[in-house]
Amino acid sequence: MVSVFGLDVESEAPLPFLAGASAGPTGRRLELSLQAADAAALDWPRSARLVCDERQPNGEAIFSIEAHSEAGFLISGPEYGAFQLSADGRRLQCAPGAVPRDAWQRLLIAQVLPFAAVLHGLEVLHASAVVTDRGAVACIGPSGTGKTSLALELCRRGAAFLADDVLALELAEESLLAHPGAPVAGLDHAEAARLADTDGAPRYVVLARNARERIVRMSGAAAPAPLVALFFLDRRDDVPGEPRFEPTADPQLLLAATFNTVLTPPARLRGLLEVCARVARGRVERVAIGPGVDAAQLAAAITQRLGGAR
Repeated sequence: MVSVFGLDVESEAPLPFLAGASAGPTGRRLELSLQAADAAALDWPRSARLVCDERQPNGEAIFSIEAHSEAGFLISGPEYGAFQLSADGRRLQCAPGAVPRDAWQRLLIAQVLPFAAVLHGLEVLHASAVVTDRGAVACIGPSGTGKTSLALELCRRGAAFLADDVLALELAEESLLAHPGAPVAGLDHAEAARLADTDGAPRYVVLARNARERIVRMSGAAAPAPLVALFFLDRRDDVPGEPRFEPTADPQLLLAATFNTVLTPPARLRGLLEVCARVARGRVERVAIGPGVDAAQLAAAITQRLGGAR
């Protein structure tokens, strides 16, 4: 069993992208089984309705989500295989067929397990996060703003890696708990080259690679941590000099970072609004970043902003 995204994942199948997760049990169990066949082997009803259809700009399918009141959810894509998730988020059948293991496990950690976390009552944001001596620090922003690169730079300065791109949050009595995600990060090739040692050796163990990025092993945090700060990365061409910080109370920033817009029952929406309200009552700042600021400079600025927290 491994605990990621606030879930205790039980599986007899090897899951390399989850190997090394060190967080303790949460009590939210997800039983994962691996089928040797493809989606045709799943007992999925034809009466299910399509609720999500993600496609490339050229129209090629990325993945889709179907829903059925009794059977649960089917998440599938031509390059990722199929995943049938029970309506309560407790059982998951994976049917990758001939899809390579690296590909289906990428969708598992990027979409399927976070979806299950929402079914278990957690809220999930598109964010990367680390743990400092003050607590969890998260960063959100559009794709390409450098969330992963910033997280890795903060780790080089002493922080512990918490999550890459998907952050699971739990409402607690006094705080929002940020749970460790999968102990991997998606690092684009240019950033991997920048982080290479002076002798050319890679800093990280590469588990998989594709045309866009490398999946690298990270040493994940051993426990959830209270969320103490969230930074919205705003890269702009009109910002000279050092990064500029400004508090923000714009609820659109938080709602736009919501991971799952498929599940909309009233209880889930109330939970989402409460999580966003709880985040907004804490430290939320927009960081205006000019084109000349790299990840190391941004990490230094945020560290100083946090009072030197590591």
